[in-house]
Amino acid sequence: FFLSSSKIVQNTLSQKMRCTCTDHSHDLGDDGGVSLIESVDIESVRCLNEAVHGSCKTIIKHYEDRDNAEPYMESNEDDVEMIMHVPFTEGVRLTKISVTGHTSGSSPRALKLWSNRPDIDFSNASDLPPSQTIELVDPDTHATFEGNLDYPLRGSKFNNCTHLTIFFEENFGADITRINYVGFKGARTNTRHGIVQCVYEARPVPSDHQKVKDEGTGGVI
Repeated sequence: FFLSSSKIVQNTLSQKMRCTCTDHSHDLGDDGGVSLIESVDIESVRCLNEAVHGSCKTIIKHYEDRDNAEPYMESNEDDVEMIMHVPFTEGVRLTKISVTGHTSGSSPRALKLWSNRPDIDFSNASDLPPSQTIELVDPDTHATFEGNLDYPLRGSKFNNCTHLTIFFEENFGADITRINYVGFKGARTNTRHGIVQCVYEARPVPSDHQKVKDEGTGGVI
């Protein structure tokens, strides 16, 4: 499923023409859902090929901070690719993603997204079909929209997402990729994300099991 940047710009223009409200913060939510920043497990966010370890955690900001150029995340020099892993503390229904890049060609050109695939890395990202691919707007040519674009997601692919993988594969020509903001909108599904521990026995060991007395026969079971 591919989404082009020209389609996004047309939709944004249409929305701006229809909008007559006086408060444009839209932080609490809109028809695309509410901000899901409170559902992101920030401490567990990680990114492959980020120049500064842990900088990926700082770009998941509140909506009102989306235009702040700092803090930011950038790739290692002469290597524009990055793979960002975003786990959630609960199942969420993702409906929109927002990405603010930097200027001078360092903004990402496109996103490849996978839902519930924490195993994605550089060894398999180019071979596995993504849940969705999104072409991003170039901030050098569409500065008016930079930081204010919500890219819609294909609902059927992100209905119960507990982990989102984002592949920034290329940019607009710079030697590094720089990202100032990543945000998510949608709804919580109230499904807690956790690990269920189970013990499986290849062969039962009688001494490991508690013996219960059968009151009817006086024996044990």
